[in-house]
Amino acid sequence: MTSKSIWRIVVATMVFVATNAYAVGESTGNIVGSLSNTTAAQYSITAASPATGRSRTVTADSSGSFRFSQLPIGEYVVSVVQNGTVVARDTIQVALDANAPARFVLADESIEEIIATAQAISGDTYSTDSGLVIDSDAIAILPVARNLTAVSMLAPGTVLGDSRFSLSNGSNGLVSFGGSSVAENSCYINGLEVTNTRQGLGCGSVPFEFYEQFQVKTGGYSAQFGRTTGGVLNAVTKSGTNEWKFTTGLYLEPESGYEGGKKSFANDGSGNVFRDTTDDSYGTNSLVLTAGGPIIKDKLFFYGIVEQRDTVQNFSDNTGREAYAPDDEYREVTADGSDNLFWGTKIDWDITDNHQLSAFAYSNRNDATDVHYARNPNTGIKAATSNGSFLRKRGGDAYNFTYTGHLTDSLTVSAMYGNIQTEYVSDPTNTVCPLVTDSRANPTAVGCGPGGNIGANNDDNTQTRFDIEWAVGNHVIRAGLDSQQRDSTRIVEPTGGISAIVYNTFQPGSSIVINNTSTYTNTTGADQDYVSQRIFIGGGSFSSELDAYYIEDEWQLNDNVVLYLGARKDQLANFGTTGLQFVDFDQDWAPRLGISWDPKGDGESKAYATWGRYYLPVANNTNYRVAANISDQTTYYTFTGIDGATGVPTGTAPITGDLAGSTSVNSFVGAPGVPVFQAQEADPFYKEELILGYERTLNDEYDIGFRFISRNVGATLDDYCGFYSPVWCVMVNPGFAGSWGDDNDFDGEPDGGIINYYTAEQINLPKGKNEYTSVQMELNRVTDRVNWSLIYTWGRSIGNFEGSVKSDIVQADAGITQDFDFPALMDGAYGYLPNDRRHSLKYFGNFAITDQLSVGWNATAFSGRPLNRFGAGHPEGDDPVQFGSYGDTYYIFTNTCNEGGVVINCANTALDLNDPVQAAQFQDNKIYNFGGRGSAGRTPWNINLDVSLNYDFTFSDIDMTAGFQVFNILDIQEANSQNEAFEQRRTEGTLNQYYGAAYAWQAPRHYRLSLLARF
Repeated sequence: MTSKSIWRIVVATMVFVATNAYAVGESTGNIVGSLSNTTAAQYSITAASPATGRSRTVTADSSGSFRFSQLPIGEYVVSVVQNGTVVARDTIQVALDANAPARFVLADESIEEIIATAQAISGDTYSTDSGLVIDSDAIAILPVARNLTAVSMLAPGTVLGDSRFSLSNGSNGLVSFGGSSVAENSCYINGLEVTNTRQGLGCGSVPFEFYEQFQVKTGGYSAQFGRTTGGVLNAVTKSGTNEWKFTTGLYLEPESGYEGGKKSFANDGSGNVFRDTTDDSYGTNSLVLTAGGPIIKDKLFFYGIVEQRDTVQNFSDNTGREAYAPDDEYREVTADGSDNLFWGTKIDWDITDNHQLSAFAYSNRNDATDVHYARNPNTGIKAATSNGSFLRKRGGDAYNFTYTGHLTDSLTVSAMYGNIQTEYVSDPTNTVCPLVTDSRANPTAVGCGPGGNIGANNDDNTQTRFDIEWAVGNHVIRAGLDSQQRDSTRIVEPTGGISAIVYNTFQPGSSIVINNTSTYTNTTGADQDYVSQRIFIGGGSFSSELDAYYIEDEWQLNDNVVLYLGARKDQLANFGTTGLQFVDFDQDWAPRLGISWDPKGDGESKAYATWGRYYLPVANNTNYRVAANISDQTTYYTFTGIDGATGVPTGTAPITGDLAGSTSVNSFVGAPGVPVFQAQEADPFYKEELILGYERTLNDEYDIGFRFISRNVGATLDDYCGFYSPVWCVMVNPGFAGSWGDDNDFDGEPDGGIINYYTAEQINLPKGKNEYTSVQMELNRVTDRVNWSLIYTWGRSIGNFEGSVKSDIVQADAGITQDFDFPALMDGAYGYLPNDRRHSLKYFGNFAITDQLSVGWNATAFSGRPLNRFGAGHPEGDDPVQFGSYGDTYYIFTNTCNEGGVVINCANTALDLNDPVQAAQFQDNKIYNFGGRGSAGRTPWNINLDVSLNYDFTFSDIDMTAGFQVFNILDIQEANSQNEAFEQRRTEGTLNQYYGAAYAWQAPRHYRLSLLARF
């Protein structure tokens, strides 16, 4: 492919558009056209693909309108025919999930040859939602990473989420759309949903050479698709054509090209090392082979791809809880050979001009060896020999079959059946040593292995859907059903029989809240060491059943105005390992409304608006955490010694003197049913969104766009684990009343069949609030040589919870984070949320220096995210209705008490803490400092510049492209997340020495080399 041909693709596809709203997971597009100055009944229209010979013919209606629905993406020649003679012709680019306009003004019977030109506005009034459509060849010339996160970050309104949800800081992380958490997005490839159904974190993916076109949806989804309150990543892969084509690609990101990282330190930079990325390095070598062409010309097409990937990730890590443990180990994760081989294929069969069948399949299984070494955090010296390793099995297999039938010019049906299987197994080679972490100021305990769990861990998602589209008069009616069966298996058995052993120290007067009825206070007058042992064990198979129905009407009011009137109904059911159903939602119909207005009717400008309600299903991780027969208990001990070989404590005694009083039980063996786990009145989690937009073409080179977006949570669904919950936590809508039963015999059913009603005042949780408001402004320029986009977004995200996951403490338990577990955790929780990056600026594009040489750039600037100061206690810490045994609060204990108007060190109290009355008085006397959400400042601005150079040449009659990309060329490494835990875990009054230290930084400067040959 020559530079000129690549630039034609860039001009045609690298545009920001408000594409049609009605096919979030589609892999096709439409041509919508009209004839003017003629009698439409005399004409037929044909759309033919030069690449495949695919052809369809329709007849214009009495108004001159015509429509080609659900065409495979690509170039089409649209011909207007009268009495067997072509009287007009145009070349149309059909983009993914978009309406391509084809307008003909027939002044006479001579052939009118229309040259297609690029324009950022789609030129029609059918567009109501927001996003980006971009071709893979356009991506290839930009300096972006070869992953879906990098593509998504080009769209307006997206910001990078916390990188700690990924394997290492060298990863790009995941994307936050419109203030939502990174676990609320959906992903599709060729109409198959490939979202991670366990936690919603990430997607299945294929090599970039397999992708043909990307669509990033940032809002305004139609009724056809749901199960997302964030954004949508939609992609379609390449298909074969009538010409056999072959490519070979080599991509190198050497370890030697990765600059050194940074360190952060305890005690405001003067203490021990907390995080250390100076020795981190990442490398990838990828060899890609593709082949595509006709099995039967004009009828049956094949495309196949194989990619051999060798990857290395070497990085420092910590073995303990994120906020309290330094980087005390080094990991070397390598994947190569046949265990890291991707293959994929797509077969397209044009049975007739009106009936198509396609089959798509891939395998992206990735087996990696993860070797762990003990490492001294302060010296950076790692052990000479490994203390254990893991075999990490990731990825899986996927396939789907799709049928599209154009039964008449106005009636189209489609059906899809597919399946995706994913593994998450990490099998340890050391199965006898538990995980040991020493979080004391002067650690001495060293374990004999990296810990880990043994057991199966996989997902299996089977999908079916059926859609029908009927164009009648000024209406296009769509209806259908969408069903998924999400099955999961996870079994956990910790190595050495103990999940984690953690050593800690707490100060005089400080307290450990162990459970709802037990607190231990250090009255020794000196620092006191203690150890906790957690045992997390159990598991099995569990599932979710998701069914949805939708109907909508695309109503062409006149030549300039289109209305979208739609509704969707989702039914959500979750089942535990015992087969007992514990979640059952059959909510009301969710409206989806849109309007688009072309004021002048010339396709040069348009105003549009959408309003919709979007539901998010309960993630399968909830099935595992709640209904998978998991036992989760942590016991606190004093100790007299430490085994030098294993790191296991010796001479242990329950810290309160009583084993039950020293044990926190977070999960019970068994599984609850719906009446025990779900409040009868509860609604599923949903958001409502309003978008107002305007776009205008200024001239042949420039266009602008403005957009206002408002997203608000309508119903928050989270688990309440407070005083009135049964032995299980219970799913409620915070701020509202609820009814559920107790289950003291652990059989999953309400005791005696009795359902108890609790008022909102009794539960005492605030209503969940999550509000996102943004204004987006875009300026795009497209010429024969220059192509760039400048996007500024002002966005505010405010509320008392982030969404499915909790970035400030990196809690990935989607939908059941510690938020709303009991009232004290929400005292002060309202404020600016973790994805509130108030200002974001994106400027990216390309300049063709010559026909063979081009330069690209991608510059971004994001303001910092809010920071908190989390404590471990609360002024009402002895009230079981208000406070439980865990969690991050907005109160910091000062270690001082007000006794009789005199402020003293609480360790010197004259009260008898063994007396319940005096112990309660002691709690009332404690003095706390309060700081609400986001009151501890912000992280620094993150500024980044990536550049690329691409050179096209010919060698032995083979078209070649050489590329060189440098990421973060300025090597700016500002922190993008910091430690927000001011106090030690569950230990109020004891300072966490690592508070304020950076967790992660921008990825250092590194480069990529590429060489691509086309035959």
